[in-house]
Amino acid sequence: MNISNLSELLNALVINEGSTLSVGGFALNLNEVKSSFAFFSNTQDEVEEAIKKGAFVVISDQNIKITDLEVFYLKVENLENALFRLLRFLCENKELHFLLTNHNEFNFSKAFYFKILSGNVFLDFELLSKAKKGDFFCFYDENYLLKFCVHYEKLKEVSYTILNHSSLFYTSLICEDLYFKNLNFPFIYAEFFAKFIAFLKEKKIKLDFNTNKLDFFKIYFVNETMQITKFGGSSKTFILVFNEMDFEFFEQNCKDIKGFKSSRKNSLFCDFSYNKIEDLKNFKSYTHCLVLADNEEDFLNSFNPKKEKEPSLFD
Repeated sequence: MNISNLSELLNALVINEGSTLSVGGFALNLNEVKSSFAFFSNTQDEVEEAIKKGAFVVISDQNIKITDLEVFYLKVENLENALFRLLRFLCENKELHFLLTNHNEFNFSKAFYFKILSGNVFLDFELLSKAKKGDFFCFYDENYLLKFCVHYEKLKEVSYTILNHSSLFYTSLICEDLYFKNLNFPFIYAEFFAKFIAFLKEKKIKLDFNTNKLDFFKIYFVNETMQITKFGGSSKTFILVFNEMDFEFFEQNCKDIKGFKSSRKNSLFCDFSYNKIEDLKNFKSYTHCLVLADNEEDFLNSFNPKKEKEPSLFD
């Protein structure tokens, strides 16, 4: 990109006019800086290091000290807004596509290998700036998506049929004249799976789906001694979720299932309130127990079978 065009795009003030005419790329991270790049930073030390690595332009909203007269120094009113301006241009130039989702649809987007945004331009900059022409990006905040595009797409309501043997552990369904058997997610999420299938078919995008990427819930079977056992190896399960919205969705859609109970930390609005995750071992009256947990690691540390210590030569 021509540096004069870049300056105009960012609505920047040229503090020092360097000796080059164009830039070969853009970076926020020093590890990404290459010769001829433009570097965005408000930190003097980072700017000087970027120049040593060959940056032709530095962009800041602070008063950065000029240490190399061969380099362009551009000052913008706000660094975040400057990044949005640049990314808007790059996204349009690369003909990137954006999909506005709700929370549940967003949970499934990763399993279909859509690229997902974080909602923070500083974190999303590298992903968008390195995107390939025509890539799809998903997020659930309309205002954020409109920073990068004029128009976005949404998933449509579709017809689908859940087959009778579907459960909290496996889902079988028919949609778009396609049969999907024993998918590893609860039947309550069939709608969102079907929406993506229809969208991919309409856009003629290859269908790839990986249930291992559905990381917003975890299901564990536990035996009579409250230790994790193999999948399907007992009659009791814990369903872990880590987000209030996921907890509410599970609770609302599973409340009529026999033996379904809920548990959350220090709360009156559930069947069993716990203080520490191991307190769940004292809860017996359930078949499926939905747990709003802080993290998965604490649960695993409490419910994994304890390995017996191997005797040493000195025991």
